[in-house]
Amino acid sequence: MGEIAGHKNNAYVETFVANGAAEANILPITSHCNISCVFCSHRQNPPGVIVCRINPCTLEEVKDVLSFIDHERPVVIGESATRIIEGEPLTHPAIREILSLIRTSLPRTTVQITTNGSLLDEKMVEFLKRLGNVVIYLSLNSAGETGRTLLTGDVNARQAIKSAGLLKSYGVTFHGSVVAMPHLVGWNDLEETVIFLGQQGAETIRLFMPGYTRLAEPTLRFGHSFREEIDYFIARLRREVEVSLTAEPPLIYSLEPVAAGVIANSPAAAAGVCAGDVIVAVNGVPVLTRVHAFKQVLKSDCPEITLSRDGRVYVLKIKKKPGESSGLVMDYDLDPIMIEEIELVLRRRGVTEAVALTSELAGPVIDLGLQSFLKDEADVRAVAVKNRFFGGSIGAAGLLTVEDFKFSLKDHLSKNPKSKPGAVLLPGIAFDRRGRDLTGRSYLELEEYFRIKFAVL
Repeated sequence: MGEIAGHKNNAYVETFVANGAAEANILPITSHCNISCVFCSHRQNPPGVIVCRINPCTLEEVKDVLSFIDHERPVVIGESATRIIEGEPLTHPAIREILSLIRTSLPRTTVQITTNGSLLDEKMVEFLKRLGNVVIYLSLNSAGETGRTLLTGDVNARQAIKSAGLLKSYGVTFHGSVVAMPHLVGWNDLEETVIFLGQQGAETIRLFMPGYTRLAEPTLRFGHSFREEIDYFIARLRREVEVSLTAEPPLIYSLEPVAAGVIANSPAAAAGVCAGDVIVAVNGVPVLTRVHAFKQVLKSDCPEITLSRDGRVYVLKIKKKPGESSGLVMDYDLDPIMIEEIELVLRRRGVTEAVALTSELAGPVIDLGLQSFLKDEADVRAVAVKNRFFGGSIGAAGLLTVEDFKFSLKDHLSKNPKSKPGAVLLPGIAFDRRGRDLTGRSYLELEEYFRIKFAVL
């Protein structure tokens, strides 16, 4: 694994910092982590992956990055959309000073912190409460000390578990997340963790599907039926807990804008929206997908929604301000803007036939969108790309490489020799702003090899 150590004054690392802040409103502050999760993706990286490891940033560096932050969106700490290795933000020796600086610079902006909870003691939680408008994403993974220690190597497992109750008692909004590994800790541990997070007041709970690469130890691997077992587990548990429970990433079989859940005491809940409701229209305008419905509700002032429930149609008004969360929880499917971008690329290239290379996870959703919204305009085929570089169960677009795309496109063209596409579309998340993948190779290599124009979306 290639790593670049040092402060962000290195020009290469600065690029990623700026990109992360500008595009995802992310503020990277450290790569140091105080636990050692068995499912940590960085432990399974094949040789050749280029990532960046940063030292704890200085207050001056935070000031520089804040110039890229959109104050209308939450500033995100502890997650990454760049190639910077994100550590545990609360290990930063100046974390309180950083958070205070953010609050002074952005007095009304939500601060969203993802943490493993081991350093969320009462003094820290009390500080976050005083700071105001802080949302915690608590990666607990197990509510039992034995399970938590096994999964994360956390020597302070008891404090991490206790942190959920502290957040509840101080009224700090938090969401719970669990990397689902019942093959290691058992299904009872997973169920007890979900129930515990719900009892402690988590607004939502997300079960993340673990992934393993070809380099993973045998104990981390699971069978083909694992995802079906998780979906059954969630469906059963939804009948027992009131909190919204979802899987990440979701398995999407249709673009029907169905609500996966509703946060308790939220504007949507007050309006009478329920999990399972299908949103038909927002302010009288039909919605196309879950993402479309969610965005229309989010940006609207007191949106009027038309929904379908058990064969009956209801019209409800959600009392909220523009940009304020409604409390709707919806699985991410397809943003219609992507279809518009595809149409624009095809018009500019003057072609009507194209291939959209997608990840295995996104393939069915992309295909649904193309068939639903583009079939009369152009012939665009979705081709799911198997991840051979990472191997194992990895199916995310952000981890595909130029070599993966090359192999799958060669295979597709060999099976369809009489149908050469006028353009090939690539998922933008697989590349940085210079068009390079995780191994440093440019997508332009594909253009040279196939003699076809490629577009990164």
